Amino acid sequence: MKRNGLCLNLIVTAVLLLAGCAPKPVPSADDPLSGMWSGDYGPSPDSRDPVSLDLRWKDGELAGTVHAGSRSLRLSTASFKAETGDINLEFDAQGNGGQTVHYRIEGKVEGKTITGSWSHDAQKGDFRVTKK
Repeated sequence: MKRNGLCLNLIVTAVLLLAGCAPKPVPSADDPLSGMWSGDYGPSPDSRDPVSLDLRWKDGELAGTVHAGSRSLRLSTASFKAETGDINLEFDAQGNGGQTVHYRIEGKVEGKTITGSWSHDAQKGDFRVTKK
């Protein structure tokens, strides 16, 4: 009985060691977007706020969440053209008066950086985020 227990322990230990040595999944060149991006946005160079994007690119579909302050806002529309690097995002947020504010973002993915512009109603500005 002790021998069977020892063999089982050796097998379990070997499996755990091999699992720990397995390579971690690496995003492929076909997936330049998935992951966390962080940076800032604002209406001018002097007025900036932190922002992060959690993006997921799977089977040609883009989804994700914008994190601004304490708010997490799910993207309602998202598209990416790999051949040009163009990215378009839309989401809704609750404004100070309780009304829904619809944001539109247009940007360009260049390596590990996305830069572009954002707008809602009559307000607009720019943003820059970098992939972690």
